[in-house]
Amino acid sequence: MNYRVWVGTIVITLYLFFNFDPSYSNKSVKNFAEYLFKEEDYLRAIGEYQRLSFSAKGEDSLVFYQFKIGECYRRLNNFDRAKEIYEDLISKCVEDYELEKRLIISSSKCNINSGALKYARIKLMEFEKSKEHSDSISYLIGVSYLKERKWKEAEEEFGKIMSPKLIEHTTEMLREVSGQHFKSSKVAVLLSTFIPGAGQIYASRPLKGIISFSLNLSFAYLTYKAAKEDRGMDAFLIVYFGLQRFYFGNIEQARKYPLEHNRKILDNIQVE
Repeated sequence: MNYRVWVGTIVITLYLFFNFDPSYSNKSVKNFAEYLFKEEDYLRAIGEYQRLSFSAKGEDSLVFYQFKIGECYRRLNNFDRAKEIYEDLISKCVEDYELEKRLIISSSKCNINSGALKYARIKLMEFEKSKEHSDSISYLIGVSYLKERKWKEAEEEFGKIMSPKLIEHTTEMLREVSGQHFKSSKVAVLLSTFIPGAGQIYASRPLKGIISFSLNLSFAYLTYKAAKEDRGMDAFLIVYFGLQRFYFGNIEQARKYPLEHNRKILDNIQVE
């Protein structure tokens, strides 16, 4: 009985070995990877695409799977890793025009989302000049201008778009972003120079402004009291350390907070 089981096992194993179709296995893995990607399970999708890369037949298949890995990292907001993959594939001189275009666009999206706006714009313009006009490229260039608050340039670039749906989207985006209440560091510094804390309040930091005003007012009172009581050295020390720590610190905060306020608004502009 054991002998028959042993022989049967060998026969079945040999049959599966000689009739195994690796293409069918790869197809199953690819379908599963695409399913994970669609379900936004990007970490698991990366693992499946890496498996496919190891068994890929032909340069085109390998490039495609590597591109999909880059797409997973981009959607995980790991822009540095995604750009590394895209740039490596671009440097290999991809012959597929559509894939090259997708690589340029995806790489530019990473640059725009991570703040490398001018670099992204240069790459997009170079590609558009050497190839052909694309709504996607005009959209990304326009967004790069938008994140720099260059409304006119953004509007001009959006004006090149032909797709009605994308035109509607960019019009709404331009209206919404340009209508935001951006703050000026110059105004904030000027306010805090004459009224400590006023610049912070202007920059939407009312609590910081109140604290700054209170501290500077306290030091001004202590200085006045020391001077009135003929304690000249005390008055000098209070003024010296008060100016260094609180008055000039108040001005630096007034310069910094508007920049943070504006950056927070612009960082909300992300391209998918």
